[in-house]
Amino acid sequence: MRRSPKARLILILAALSSLVGGYYLGQYWQRRPLTDLSAVVYPSGLQIDYPAGLTIPDAGGTPSVWRLFLVADTREQACSQLLDHYAFVFNRLAAWPSIQARLRLSVLAYDRPDATSLDTFVGGRDWVDVITGDTAQLDSLSAQLGILPGGGHWCSDTQANAILVSPERANWALIPHEQAAIMARNIGTIIDFVE
Repeated sequence: MRRSPKARLILILAALSSLVGGYYLGQYWQRRPLTDLSAVVYPSGLQIDYPAGLTIPDAGGTPSVWRLFLVADTREQACSQLLDHYAFVFNRLAAWPSIQARLRLSVLAYDRPDATSLDTFVGGRDWVDVITGDTAQLDSLSAQLGILPGGGHWCSDTQANAILVSPERANWALIPHEQAAIMARNIGTIIDFVE
């Protein structure tokens, strides 16, 4: 038995409405509210001015680079272990390949490492930039970011938080040191929200 035109129209409208509803529910689920994140998100970003004498490496021609800033002493074993932890975070960002390709870990190295120490610390990780300079310049940038080093506890749990800065030099979030999967989800969600 053949359906009437009215019945066919109702079926077509039901199918289309389920597709549209599914699309919007999927978008809602993917764009979770920022309040559900463990990161401290700054609603409109805080503008950062890089000190004039401090050289921030370019990212090898990669456009619109996001940076995760943290402070470290490259001689400390805890800082090398922290770098290993961030390797897991970057690995977890594979779920966001476009973000993973544009994110750099920018380490403010207060110990002013030489080239050999720098190579040993970085260990061939192409997503790490080590930024050195005099203490006043590093303190100026660290103060703007809110991650001034405290005491001699380099890269401890309280010193391992990172600051997420956009290509426009706006500080968008404090990313707390926690499990790599949670940190990656925080970073991916915030960058998706901003862009």
